[in-house]
Order: sequence, then C-alpha cells, then structure tokens
Amino acid sequence: MPTQPNASRPPLPRPYPLPALPPDRFYVEPYTPQEVGFGQLVLVEDSDLFDRYTYRCKAIQYAGKTAFQTVQIGDTYNYGRVLMLDGAIQSSADDEALYHELLVQPAMLRSPEPRDVLIIGGGEGAALREVLAHGAVRSATMVDIDPEVVALCREHLPAWHQGAFQDPRARLVHADGRAFVEGENQRYDVVIVDVVDMLENGPAEKLYTRQFYELLRKRLKPDGIVAVQALEFSFADDRPHAALARTLRTVFPEVHSYRALIPSFLGSWGFLVASDWLRPAEMRAEDLDRAIENRLGNIWMEHLTGDYLKSCFVMDKETLFLLSLSGPILEDGTPFVLPPEIQDVEPPFAQFPAKKPEE
Repeated sequence: MPTQPNASRPPLPRPYPLPALPPDRFYVEPYTPQEVGFGQLVLVEDSDLFDRYTYRCKAIQYAGKTAFQTVQIGDTYNYGRVLMLDGAIQSSADDEALYHELLVQPAMLRSPEPRDVLIIGGGEGAALREVLAHGAVRSATMVDIDPEVVALCREHLPAWHQGAFQDPRARLVHADGRAFVEGENQRYDVVIVDVVDMLENGPAEKLYTRQFYELLRKRLKPDGIVAVQALEFSFADDRPHAALARTLRTVFPEVHSYRALIPSFLGSWGFLVASDWLRPAEMRAEDLDRAIENRLGNIWMEHLTGDYLKSCFVMDKETLFLLSLSGPILEDGTPFVLPPEIQDVEPPFAQFPAKKPEE
C-alpha cells in the first residue's frame, strides 16, 4: 500500500485489503494516546467567552508576539500544522484548502475576467495561491498589516503559499488595509477580505464597517465582486454573521451568505459574496464545473465542484428566519453590541401526529 515517504511507523495488520490510492495520496497510520504517552503539549483555542478547546501537539514550531498579535504555530495530531492568532485558530494543514477554496474561488470563477485582484489580510499566502492559480490574473495585491506574521508563514507554512509570494504577478504590501483602500486609485475585479474575526475592539474591527465597504466599492470595476470571510455561522451562532451581512447590504444590492463545516474550526464557518449582479441561485452546477475545467484544469481543486458550491448557499429553515431579521449594522465609532439571543417556546408535550389527517 502507498505510505508516507520515510515513515517510521509500520502499518497495522488488518484483516482486509486497503483500496489502491492515486499517486498523489498515501496512507498514514493514526497515532494513539498510548503510543505518544500522557504528557500534554497543547495549543488552547480561547476566543470563545466561555468554552476552551485544546489541540494536542507533537511540537510547537513558534510561539511569540508581534507588534499586533500573539502567534502560535504547532503540529497537532488531529489537524496537522496549525496557525493561531490571539488564541484563535486561523488555518490547519488538513482543511485550509477547503477554507481558502470557498473564500476565493466562488468570486474568481464568477468574475467575467479576474485580471486585477486585491487581498486584504491573508497572511498565510493561501488566498494568494488560490488567486494566482487563474491564468487571467495579471496582478494580485496582498495587503497585510503584520510583516512578522507573513514572514513566519513564509517560513513555517510552505504548503499554504506554495511559492505564491515569488510569483511575478504578486505584490505584497505591509500596511493597514483600510488606509491602503483609502489611498489607492487602482480598481479591482475581485476583492478578497481575509482578516481575523474580531468585531469588538479588535485590530480588524474597522475592516468590517459600512464606511469601509463604501470605500471598497469605489475600488471595484463595474462587474467587481467582493468575497469576505464572515465569521462562525450556523443557526446556533448567527448574530455576528447576520450583522455583517446586513452591513454589506447597505452598500451592495446583491449580498449572499454561504457556509461549510471546517473541522479544525470546530463548527460551521460563514462567507459572504457581494456585488451588483451575482445571484448564486441562478448559478448552474454544470456551468461552474465548466469554469473550473477551463480556468483551473481538473486537478487544482481539492474540494469544490459545481454541485458542492451550490449546496453551500442553501440554508436550513431556522437559519433563513434568523437571517431575515432586522438588527444592527457595523458602523465606524459605534460599539457593536450583539442582539439578545432568541429562544423557542417549547410546549411540554408535542402534538402527534404533527398534522392531523384531514377528515
């Protein structure tokens, strides 16, 4: 069976044959707690107000603080190498391709001709990687405020950027994303906003407000599209995402939510796409598959297909209700205060059957 090159751990005996794998894949035996012992080296996800989650590590590659944020890079057992900023996981080796394909490719594939692209944030270089995979791109400008984080990612996360920083079409700018947009005159076909998920008193707060997206709209070409990483998003955690969606709707006529389960994020993650014209309900799976084949070939994508991408825009009944509610938007100089939670009134006994037979 194919195995990891130079693997020191022999395969386990099994009473069944393993299926053959394509040349670009190999089997790796999972570790067990008994095998690695009981000492604990962990990274702690502590961005939640109440809960704490730990990622047990084989090794810590880096732990320190830049001028803007704390940084940890470690090799976990369950998700491979991970990047954490200010106690919140940002990327993991095992599922970063899913996250970055979903963030970047819907806008890139639907753009009529994505020649000039702006990425705000994206320190790992993975969003840049996904943008530069398109042959139509002639310039990809990545603006990240923290040069130390970018340098650490270039050193420790080569599988994320895969040399994208060296592409002659790439332009790396270390600056505040909002200040860059305010002072920039160039117009873009696609803008990707991939900044840390902090709405309350965080360094990226001013990259979520109505005023910022009004500025950003002026930097778009007529058929321009904006794609945004849009925070945790499910029927159990909808309020920050919904506020961001409402904020974008004050600037763009077409704003659409989509989401996917990102395993290392421990939940469902949201994205938003905003423009004057893009309506995901009108996308056809076969057209998306054709665009993937024509623009990227049939081996670039690890996850996205036309059918899968369309499914990410489909919401359950409770989420649709929550998204339909009015509420606060994100404004410069106005603290963001979450709306209260909404609870259902649950009757002590259910009615069975749910719908009585018609007489």
